[in-house]
Amino acid sequence: MKRLLAVALIVVSAVLFCFQAHAANEIVVGCISDLTGTYAALSKQQVDAVNMAVDEINKSGGVLGKKMRVIVEDSATSVSLGTQKLERLILNEKVDFVIPPTTSSAVLAMMPVALKHNKLMMVTLAQSMKITGENKNKVTFRCFANGEITAKPQVKWMMKNLGKKYYIIGADYAWPRSTAEVYTKFLKEAGAELIGETWFPLGNKDFAPYFGKIKAAKPEVLLMICAGNDAVSLASQVKQYGLAKQMKLAADGSFVSADIIKAHGNNADGIIIADFYVDTLNTPENKTFVKNYLARTKELPSKMALSSYEGVMWVAQAIKQAGSTDTDKVVKALEGSTYKGPQGSKKMDPVSHQSSLDVYMIKIENGKYKVMEKAN
Repeated sequence: MKRLLAVALIVVSAVLFCFQAHAANEIVVGCISDLTGTYAALSKQQVDAVNMAVDEINKSGGVLGKKMRVIVEDSATSVSLGTQKLERLILNEKVDFVIPPTTSSAVLAMMPVALKHNKLMMVTLAQSMKITGENKNKVTFRCFANGEITAKPQVKWMMKNLGKKYYIIGADYAWPRSTAEVYTKFLKEAGAELIGETWFPLGNKDFAPYFGKIKAAKPEVLLMICAGNDAVSLASQVKQYGLAKQMKLAADGSFVSADIIKAHGNNADGIIIADFYVDTLNTPENKTFVKNYLARTKELPSKMALSSYEGVMWVAQAIKQAGSTDTDKVVKALEGSTYKGPQGSKKMDPVSHQSSLDVYMIKIENGKYKVMEKAN
């Protein structure tokens, strides 16, 4: 019996040794995504793009002689579940860095957890100003746009071309609220009149009760701030109830992102946005990216896919430059670094950890993006 027990212990020890040796020869990426709920479609693109980036890196030989591996967790659009999944990835899976989910409220809750464990997070979807503003921390970076990057040039263009009286409608949580604050700031600075705002719960189905108040206010421009299924439902009902005949329509870019543009059909026609990416950008890197993503997924990439792909690539570049997966060394390599990818060239601000991004004025026509001009 003792002999059998001794053999068993030897076998277990050998297995653990092999596992540890294997783990030491790989770089593990944690991807927490809202795969169920309002943001399921765009979260699928996030996961597809992260896996695509990792596959490309591995095919080119990996990083520092190590292959990368992705572990995906579904946060189900839940703040508490997202933070639990982050703890699990850090403590149990020993991930080297994390790509967090869509919702800003979840990312803001995860940031102190990542800081406590000194684990790097590259934000590729969440937009709240607080992430790289008042709540910024050492280990959190963002290669996605915050509200200010797109709102400022969009307000300038709207004031010149659409009108001066605005009404805001948006989903009632961290990202739309903080984005609305940014739009409001720039609108007031430009001399616009904000004549009302309405907030609806995430996952709302019936918008008709809100429309009477909006029509009565008689805005020149209705500015919509939401994404995913909420955006599809809102655009459909805005058209159904004739609001587009009474006012111009504008939105944050996520309202018509590529993951839902087909679902919009022609309901989003006429909407004006400012955004940092659409799949028609004419750069060699983007043409290659779109071709490869389309071949892999049978769909065109959204800005969520683009940002998630570039986020992994940028961290991999920093790991290579640091010569290590040590968080402190990778943070130092990321701060002030530049990256050139499908979206263009960008730089990571060393203080806020917010990436710079080029922005374009875009109109939806016949269910497709029409790039009108580069914003300034």
